[in-house]
Amino acid sequence: MTVKQVYFIADGFQALDLFGPLEAFMETNNFQANAYQCKLLGISKGAVHTAYGQSVSVDYCLQGEFEFDDLIICGGTGMRTLQLSIKELNALSNIAKKAKRVFSICTGAFILAKLFDDKAFTITTHWRHCDSLAMQNPNKTVTPEPLFIRDENIWSSAGVLSGVDLALAIIREDYGNSMAAKVAKDLVVYLQRAGSQQQYSDILELQSGESLKLSPLIDWLSTQLDKSVTVTRMAEFCNLSERQLTRLFKQHLNCTPSHYFRVLKLNHARDLLCEENISLQLISQKLGFNNYDSFRRAFIKQFGLSPSQYAKGTHA
Repeated sequence: MTVKQVYFIADGFQALDLFGPLEAFMETNNFQANAYQCKLLGISKGAVHTAYGQSVSVDYCLQGEFEFDDLIICGGTGMRTLQLSIKELNALSNIAKKAKRVFSICTGAFILAKLFDDKAFTITTHWRHCDSLAMQNPNKTVTPEPLFIRDENIWSSAGVLSGVDLALAIIREDYGNSMAAKVAKDLVVYLQRAGSQQQYSDILELQSGESLKLSPLIDWLSTQLDKSVTVTRMAEFCNLSERQLTRLFKQHLNCTPSHYFRVLKLNHARDLLCEENISLQLISQKLGFNNYDSFRRAFIKQFGLSPSQYAKGTHA
């Protein structure tokens, strides 16, 4: 069965907010024929311009008749400041309320909030605009931390690239983990970034001042996930004492070096679980755990569910 999607755009939309998720959904069709059909929705028929002046033509307008399942509201400077007339807002609101699912990408959340003005729900947007969104919508719970968040049938995502993360989550929900893994692999994107992952990542925290000392170590540790690396070896790699290294980790990443390395292993395990026909025991061996039980306990502690539950897609 084809999932029919419409993407709402207006002048000043962010091109990547549209084409990032759209590309992920269209890529799915290479593995599952007619999995998604994607069309563009505008205020009226004709050309719509991106924030940088390029133009695209929409398929539908607010006053038209069309079939759809999902409504995706793109973001961008023009979308964040868009002033719809009462007639236009009512038309778009009626479309949203007919949708099986509604998604906002980045600052498309400002429009999404207006469409459900009397409904209280949790929403996110780009961290830079969360305070403004909260001030404009006191009956909404605005959370700046996650890459994307779901509240019943309403999904919202943070910065522009997190729209792809949201799309992969939807693909997982509709067609399973292995399909999302195939799409992510073809798009050459980081696989399975959880919605709860913070917008402002650990790696970004390492891009200034004294913390730069940790960047080479983080890069190296990502190549050592099948090994057991002691704090002593990490300190030698950085030409620091163990005490200095631990202090840097606690200061910039709020954890110990050994804890950070274990989290890297478990995040990689989460990615491997999306591959087809790979055993849980093999994953635990590939990541250097002594046995499957120790791997299972560590995974549950980190993600709140077992590896087998995650592999079956119950995390979606």
